[in-house]
Amino acid sequence: MRKLVRAMHGTGFNLNLFPNVSMSAAFFRVLRPISVDEALIEHIAIGPDGPPELDVVNRERLRIHEHFQGPFGFGTPDDAEGWGRVQRGAQAAPDMPILVNRGLGREKDDEHGWPTAHVTDETGMRAAYRMWKQMMSDD
Repeated sequence: MRKLVRAMHGTGFNLNLFPNVSMSAAFFRVLRPISVDEALIEHIAIGPDGPPELDVVNRERLRIHEHFQGPFGFGTPDDAEGWGRVQRGAQAAPDMPILVNRGLGREKDDEHGWPTAHVTDETGMRAAYRMWKQMMSDD
């Protein structure tokens, strides 16, 4: 049991699936656009399924999840504030580009031609905006 509890506090991952799904070892999130300035965000905590011995692990995972992702947590409220500020900024100056330039000088193509960069770089964000623009344009 100790191994399970320790394992859930280990390093995790974040995965974004274009255009509107993100997940980690602790949650699954779907963003659904409602209008040009509104989106529904469905956020689901996930955990292991199994015998009653996992109940203590799932309770602890849920408490950690609530602490970070809950309405008064450290994660989701910050994300929501950031999203709101980006929306307000984009509306205030629609002709001004959104800067996602972190790591431009570090990007390199791997042997398959995929761009790679440091984990803190905005390579994925640039690709998502590029694809979104392509999908939304009349070209």
